[in-house]
Amino acid sequence: AVLFSQRKLQCSMLSYLACLHVLEHQQSNGSNVFNQADLARVLYSIARVLHDKEEYHDALGMYHRALQCQREVSINSARPSLDVVTTLCNISRVYHLSGDLDAALSANKEVLDLATLLVGGKMDHPFLIHRLKIEGNILVEAGRLGDAMRTFVEAARRCGEDGRNQMMATMMGGGGQDSNSQEDADAGDSSVLSVRSAATLAHTNCFHPGAAAA
Repeated sequence: AVLFSQRKLQCSMLSYLACLHVLEHQQSNGSNVFNQADLARVLYSIARVLHDKEEYHDALGMYHRALQCQREVSINSARPSLDVVTTLCNISRVYHLSGDLDAALSANKEVLDLATLLVGGKMDHPFLIHRLKIEGNILVEAGRLGDAMRTFVEAARRCGEDGRNQMMATMMGGGGQDSNSQEDADAGDSSVLSVRSAATLAHTNCFHPGAAAA
């Protein structure tokens, strides 16, 4: 984890792979010291390194392996697993980066469903609004402008008045951010993509500054 935080990706990968080898050996031998949660964490960490190295196909494979372990670990829990939600966010992001927009939308829908349960149905929770904005961005890229507009309107409705004003200012003005920046893999700001989405919607006369408050 220290090597990863220092962006020494190759060294951190070697370290994680060594841990994975030990855990898989324990698992295959039925060792009583084997821990499924440890395996899930190592698989997720490997996926994050691959993600940052832009090796998206391999990253998806590891994310899905981590997701399966996380689901097994949390199967008896009464609440959705935050680890599952985080991994699904990254799966959605990698599918998006890889151009598989349908898969990205599907993963994001599961994020919204699980996160809604996790926050006790609080529909105006900032994380849910953030994921709705991401959904809208992907829908714009998919050319589904009507669905995108409805999603952005729903996100705006869940904001308070200040939140709506900030959202509109960001989408229409860019919020001063670098237009070439990338959204963080885990839970980054989607404002850059929102700017592009708003521009597309405005060009087709489907979106205007007052639409989100309607």
